[in-house]
Amino acid sequence: MTAVDERTRRQLSTGHEVALPLALSFAMGGVTVPARRSRLEAVLPDGLSSLAIAPGIGCVTLVGIQYHRVGGGTRGATGLEPYDEFAVIVPAVRGSQTSLPGAQLADGEIGGYVHWLPVTTDPSVALGREIWGYPKERAAITVTDGPDGVRTVVDGGRYGDESVRLEIARPRLEPTARDWTMASYTTKDGALLRTTARIRGEVALGLGPSIGTRLEVAPELAEELGLWRRPIARLYGSSVRAHLFEGERVDG
Repeated sequence: MTAVDERTRRQLSTGHEVALPLALSFAMGGVTVPARRSRLEAVLPDGLSSLAIAPGIGCVTLVGIQYHRVGGGTRGATGLEPYDEFAVIVPAVRGSQTSLPGAQLADGEIGGYVHWLPVTTDPSVALGREIWGYPKERAAITVTDGPDGVRTVVDGGRYGDESVRLEIARPRLEPTARDWTMASYTTKDGALLRTTARIRGEVALGLGPSIGTRLEVAPELAEELGLWRRPIARLYGSSVRAHLFEGERVDG
């Protein structure tokens, strides 16, 4: 991990100071569902194409996150109070010249375009928008990591009241220790931005729906992205750590 120095400190409009890469710890539960690629292409910026999982079909990942730590731990960098978050992410490919399922991965770079990111506090809105261009907004969100799993409820925001209800059951088998790097995409100041996250922790991944998995989304969100309601994959982690690096501008 790179050392944190004065060049990586960022002052937010709220007065908070954070250091990059941003240290995070959290619990999460989410699903991936199929969606119509024509709808996904309409919301993606230039330079990205939705990941095809079948002819005409892409996918969307929906994740509830309960943060335990957001920054801090570095001299002069205060960090933020923990908050709850809900992410709608479109798996996408940059640089691919094909839309054939599977073939995109051979000549492109996969990542996740962040389409919607409601959160529970004003400082977390400033953090995401000012540093990375994440489409954050305030909403009433409750993410609960309980004995039965992770439960997320989103009430309000751009899709109205009772926007999302997502329940991910605690897996029967122990989660597997994982260490992986992933990229997210946003647009900031008119440019496409790529941000790297290094993620570590015990995370359970499963295919298809399972007993205890439940997803309800507002009709407006389902219509906009052409969502199916039946999950093709799910993830769960109650103790996950990550470092989120400064974004890099990429060609569109």
